[in-house]
Amino acid sequence: MLYLPMEISSRELDSRLLMAAMAIDRGFEVVLGQKWLIERNVDFMPPGIYLSKSLTQRDARTMMRVQELGYLVAAIEEEVPGLVTKPDELRWIAEDAVRHADAIFIGGETNTTSLKTRFPFAADRVHMNLNPRWDLLRPEMRSIHQNEVDSIRKRFGRFLLVNTNLGWTNSEKGPVEFMVQDQARQGKLDLSDPAARFFIDNYLIMEGDNHRAVVGIIQQLLEQLPDMSIVLRPHPSERIDTWLNHFQDAPRLSVVREGSSIAWILASDALIQTNCTTGVEAIALDHPALCVMDTKSPAVGRYVANRVNPVAHSVAQAVDMLLAHVAGQPTLAYTDQMRHAFVTSMSFDPDRMGAEAIMDYLEGMLTARCVPPSTANDTVSDWRPSWNYQWSLKDKNVRGTLFPDFDHDQIMDRFQRIAKAVGIHVNPTIYSCGSKVALLTQKSISMPIRLQQFVRSKFG
Repeated sequence: MLYLPMEISSRELDSRLLMAAMAIDRGFEVVLGQKWLIERNVDFMPPGIYLSKSLTQRDARTMMRVQELGYLVAAIEEEVPGLVTKPDELRWIAEDAVRHADAIFIGGETNTTSLKTRFPFAADRVHMNLNPRWDLLRPEMRSIHQNEVDSIRKRFGRFLLVNTNLGWTNSEKGPVEFMVQDQARQGKLDLSDPAARFFIDNYLIMEGDNHRAVVGIIQQLLEQLPDMSIVLRPHPSERIDTWLNHFQDAPRLSVVREGSSIAWILASDALIQTNCTTGVEAIALDHPALCVMDTKSPAVGRYVANRVNPVAHSVAQAVDMLLAHVAGQPTLAYTDQMRHAFVTSMSFDPDRMGAEAIMDYLEGMLTARCVPPSTANDTVSDWRPSWNYQWSLKDKNVRGTLFPDFDHDQIMDRFQRIAKAVGIHVNPTIYSCGSKVALLTQKSISMPIRLQQFVRSKFG
C-alpha cells in the first residue's frame, strides 16, 4: 500500500497520479486524496508506505503515529521548490518530523545542504531529488495539458497571465495578525526570536509592494493593450474576493482560480509573477515569464524565480518589457545562466524523472524490510479499513478551496493520460475511500468492504 496525502490538489494531484501510475505498475495499491481525511484514518487502514507532503509539527504527529502502527514513512518537502534556503530559514520543518522520516526527498543543492546542516542526525536519510511536480513539465509530458490549454485559449483568446502569492496579507484564513499568530501556534515561527521578527516584517513589506505592483501593472496593460485580455490567478490560499472587488469594473480582466497552473501558463502569451514558484515552472516549460521585484525587501533573496526569469525592478520597467514582448521583441528570453540556476536549484536530471527516483527508493525500503512483493495470484485488495474508518470530514478554514471534491471520472482520465505519456500500461479501478480519498488498484475489493462503502455512502 502506498498512501499519498495531498493538501493543494491543483498543485499536487498530477504529480501524485504520476507516482501512482509508476507504483501500480510495480504492484502497489495506491490511496490518495485529502491530507486531513487520510490523517484522521491512519489508525483504521492497513499499514503501508506513508509519503508525507511536508515536515511540519502537525505532520510530525501523524508520522510518529503511523510509524508506531507499522507504516514506513517518507516525505517530499513540498514547501521548498522555488526557494533557496539557509539552515536557519527552515523554520516550518519540525525536528520531530525529521526524526520520524525513514527518507526525505528535497530539491536543490543548497536546500539539501541546509536540511542536512540543520538536522545532522538525519543526513543519511536526506536525498536530493527533483520534486515530481516538475516531471509534468518535461516536453514529453506537455501533451497531457493540451486539451485544457486549447479550452483556455478558446475562452480568453490572447492573454497575459498574472499569478499572485499573497499568502499572508490576503489569506482566506484571516488578517495578518491572525496569520502571524497561527504560524507561531503551529511551531513554524518563534516570535521571541529577533530573526523571525525580521523575517516577518520584511516578508510583509514584500507582499505589500507586490500587491501595489500587480495593481499598477494590470491597470497600465489594460490601457495600453486594448486587443489583449489579462487573467489574474490568485494563489489557492488567497482571498479571491479582494481581487474581484478591486477589478470589478475593469474591462478584459478576469480573476480565475481553476485547474493546475501549467495549462494556464502554456495558454498565455507570457506569465507575470512576483517571486512565485510558477516562474520556475515557466522556465521548465520554456515559456516566457517576467518576475516583478518592485521592492527593497531582502525577503526576495530566498526565491528561485528571480534567478531563472527576466526581472523588472519597477512597474514602468515591467510594462515596457511586456509591451515589447507582445510586439515580438525578445525581452523575456532565458539566458544560459538562468537555465543553469534552474537545474541546480531544482536538482533537474534530464535523463531521470524525480518520481522514478522516489519510487526506486521506496521499493528499496520494502526490500530492505523483507516485505514480499505482490503476486499475480493475490487478486483481492489489501485495503480493508475497520468500521471506525471516517468517510468524510467537514472542511474548515480554506480546506475546501485547497482541496475541492474528487471527481473520479476526471481523476481516471487524468491518470490514463499521464500513464500513457510515460509509457505505462496499467488499467486500475478507482474506488471511493470517502468524500475526498480514493483507492487505485488492479485488484478487486472484498465484499465486506463493498458493503461498508455502500452503507457509509448512503448513511454517512
